[in-house]
Amino acid sequence: MGINETGISLIQFFQGFSMTATAFAFTVAGFYFTLGGERGRQKTVSWLIGGAGGLIIVMGAFALAEMVNDNIKF
Repeated sequence: MGINETGISLIQFFQGFSMTATAFAFTVAGFYFTLGGERGRQKTVSWLIGGAGGLIIVMGAFALAEMVNDNIKF
């Protein structure tokens, strides 16, 4: 197994972890939204943006790794 396959396997592992972390972030945001009052609604936005942004970064990293693996040969 080469370094490319190892990197892709590592990114796939982090994808599974990021799904769990995003679900947790959305759950925390939901609690802040329903129980936090006015300040909770402000905190909700940061939790939602952070969770969605992190998920996009990890999914984009996998797409980038696949593109590099397919197009560049060492």
